Amino acid sequence: MSDNGNKDLPKIPLNEAIPTVFVDNLMISTRSDGLNYLRFYTSLPEGLREETRLMVPRESLKRIIDVLCQQCDHFPVKPKSKVKK
Repeated sequence: MSDNGNKDLPKIPLNEAIPTVFVDNLMISTRSDGLNYLRFYTSLPEGLREETRLMVPRESLKRIIDVLCQQCDHFPVKPKSKVKK
């Protein structure tokens, strides 16, 4: 997923038929079967426009998130849960 990664990975052929789209919003819904439903959106003056949808298994989504975090050098910390007194 990254050009900086392992050189032993197979080359994935480029599919010229798939358009490149700009997105700046993401919504994720987790299903009971272990799949995650990802919806990517673009913010327009008229409102949000859906660009694409993906179904991603949980473990694959974790790997994708790891790659994204490494790429943008952002490593979020899980917030501490608030204890009720």
